[in-house]
Amino acid sequence: MPELPEVTTVAKILNREIKNLTITDSMIFYTKLLKNVDITTFKAAVKNQKIVEVTNYAKYIAIKLEDWVLISHLRMEGKWMIEEANSYSYDQKHLEAQLALSNGKFARYYDTRKFGTLELYSVDTYKNSPSLVKLGPIPGQLGATSEYLYSKTKRSRKAIKTLLLDQTVVAGLGNIYVNEVLFATKMSPEEPANNLTLQDCKNLMKASKEILSKAIELGGTTIHTFKSSVEVEGNYQEHLKVHLRAGHPCFNCGFKIAKNFVNGRGTYYCPKCQILKK
Repeated sequence: MPELPEVTTVAKILNREIKNLTITDSMIFYTKLLKNVDITTFKAAVKNQKIVEVTNYAKYIAIKLEDWVLISHLRMEGKWMIEEANSYSYDQKHLEAQLALSNGKFARYYDTRKFGTLELYSVDTYKNSPSLVKLGPIPGQLGATSEYLYSKTKRSRKAIKTLLLDQTVVAGLGNIYVNEVLFATKMSPEEPANNLTLQDCKNLMKASKEILSKAIELGGTTIHTFKSSVEVEGNYQEHLKVHLRAGHPCFNCGFKIAKNFVNGRGTYYCPKCQILKK
């Protein structure tokens, strides 16, 4: 699933390509893509609307129009592509939506897994949408303090990895980057959250900010099928310390990286560097 760095990269590319263009028409090919409106309402709302900006809130892409905001979540395999009329980047059977643009091109949404979502809200209400209002702070942004995280850990006996993956606690971190953050802080993924000290939380927030910033700078992590645009891949996978490195030597101590599952999520860690507190 694309995480904060990958979604940020997609939003930047979309903003560069479609900002200030007008949506002349739209088509929805997969009705379940729309979560809070019907197709007729959606088409009428976006028609002849100028695209003011494309940005993102953690893992959600926000396509801001004059009167409306489209909230898109890519889930596992969703992809937005800017294409010529008769040029398709992927098999058309995976095409779920398209926006016809005033420059003759199309913004097309493909999704092989069909897990992605698209919502429509007015510019006055979108920030209070169920998708966005529940999000926790993003590392490095307003509200993401070590004191805030410490207050959350004190209330939870969950494994720290599970807590960090909770988007209502900290937004933007997914499986890849949580694995990397926990390695950077030498913390066991299975450490009960309420065992953490304030200093532990400071270390986690610092590492989260640094790792996410570097990943955004490098365009995200390309694993399996993720691309932010056709032929545009991220490069952070070259900097991964533990994720997908089971059996390889730890960069710190040389011990073999292990893999297990924490709350059903594939977890990579060094058994020697990342040990449970006594």
